[in-house]
Amino acid sequence: MKYILGLSLLLCTFFSYAQNYPFATEFVTGKVVLKDLSEQNGQIKWYPTQNDKLHFRTDEKAKPTKYNPSDIAGFSSENLKFVPLYNFKAYADNFALVGTPTKITETFGEVVSEGKFNIYFTSIRGYNALSRTLENYHNFVFQDANDPEKKLYAYPYMIRMKEKKYEKAKEDLYILFKDYPKIIEKIKAFKKEDDFSEVVKMIENLNQ
Repeated sequence: MKYILGLSLLLCTFFSYAQNYPFATEFVTGKVVLKDLSEQNGQIKWYPTQNDKLHFRTDEKAKPTKYNPSDIAGFSSENLKFVPLYNFKAYADNFALVGTPTKITETFGEVVSEGKFNIYFTSIRGYNALSRTLENYHNFVFQDANDPEKKLYAYPYMIRMKEKKYEKAKEDLYILFKDYPKIIEKIKAFKKEDDFSEVVKMIENLNQ
């Protein structure tokens, strides 16, 4: 099931995520899904990183409630839907510098597609030692919906690092898509300057 209307538009948004999420800087109309799957309508605010809690209020006069990913089943705003993601390795500051993935205990991920393979998009906050500034590191996260362990496999998106690190990051995807040789071939041929939407589209087509 698709939650984003156009893949090309989606990837344009990915390029500068924090600036394009309307709720990154101010409260906007949204909905929270609680653990019992009941829904609460109101206003949400969340800066898209693994360290920020979701702020929710029923209206502008109400005191906001703060939620960790483990506190709720998800949230949405307009055509954007987010769900909790747990215990996976992402590609961020440490990987760009020394090749070590970052362990993420929990964060919210945007739903790109759901079906045979779930596809999510995340933004991981980290320190860029070269520029000496905080930076958002973007990852696509993939999951086999039939995997009883619900294991998550991340792949870096437009992170400034050497090609050999992108090649190293492909290894988990080879495991996940081992039964789909055309997808494996596409991933093997992918270079960091290429359009990753082509890879995402191939995987997304399996969900139709």
